[in-house]
Amino acid sequence: MYIYLDMRISLFVLSMVVALTVITGPVAADTKITYVTLSQLAQKYNLKHERDSLTGREVFSGNGYNIVASSGMSGLIVNNKFTVLEQKLKSINGQLAVSRSDFSRVENILIEPQRKDVSARPNGVIRKIVIDPGHGGDFRGCKGRNGLCEKDVTLDVSRRLRELLEENNIKVVMTRTTDRSLSANLNEDLRARVEVGNREQPDLFISIHANWANDPSVKGFEIYYSPENNVLPAPSARHIGQDRPDDRQTIKALSHILKDEYSRRTIEIAKAIQKQFNKLPTEDRGVRKANFKVVKYSEFPSILVEMGFLSNKAEAANFKSDSYRQEIAERLRDAIISYNGTGTSKTPPERPESSGRAGSQWE
Repeated sequence: MYIYLDMRISLFVLSMVVALTVITGPVAADTKITYVTLSQLAQKYNLKHERDSLTGREVFSGNGYNIVASSGMSGLIVNNKFTVLEQKLKSINGQLAVSRSDFSRVENILIEPQRKDVSARPNGVIRKIVIDPGHGGDFRGCKGRNGLCEKDVTLDVSRRLRELLEENNIKVVMTRTTDRSLSANLNEDLRARVEVGNREQPDLFISIHANWANDPSVKGFEIYYSPENNVLPAPSARHIGQDRPDDRQTIKALSHILKDEYSRRTIEIAKAIQKQFNKLPTEDRGVRKANFKVVKYSEFPSILVEMGFLSNKAEAANFKSDSYRQEIAERLRDAIISYNGTGTSKTPPERPESSGRAGSQWE
């Protein structure tokens, strides 16, 4: 049976027949099963082989396709499709191997004519987004030198972004739609925002904020992701279909695979936003790492965007303008749409730290 995974890897149709040598390994006292090593696939198709010593996963990738597997799993991923195997993967002489009959199934996936390019789905990879307008209610966030409150700016930009995304057939859920907090307690408020995102299982969680610095000359946008996200996503029917594997090792391996994919997606989307924000009349302060709670504890790709500094006179004046707020929303929309179309964005490198309020528990 086949189970589809949502990954951003460009695929090509393969029509060659694989000529492989085999390794024989006993799996029961009265029978022998012929096994084929995955390394021979790598050699045949010139795939790069990487092994993750921490998780035990092995990745074979290149020439437009990808295989992810781990010893003891009851299935493997080929070209973004999880395939349940008749026999579990084995390690033979330090090499991962599948049974000969299971290999035929793997080969069928590679040459399946209708599986031309997963990335060419009409709806793209981002079909559902949770937008988190920062702060709200008694938690006003920072206050601009012109009296503008962060909570009001974030809500307005978020509403505009929701409308733009829905026009592009992307489902949007907001953590708040009015001037309110999600709890009277700050920590509970932050936890509730994370819970909304994890419950909705979005393709992207984006938290919208405005920044502050003691130095009024500081200006520009910053985009954050968490480098220490230690939440392991649980593979659900939305990710892998209805036919869920029934052994813990395979489910755990799939969770690690999802986490790796989400980490890649997070950085790619952050850089796509960075590219679009460079069209704004402000400064690029880079894609940065920080353990804000709303991104650290998310099970899904999560980004926090600091749109600019309310402590800067010129930027605070911009944020009072409806047209500028609309332009920010449009840049965010364009980044998401462009990512849906390409999945990559060439931008300047990450920057490691901020002179703003990075590290604050507010986010």
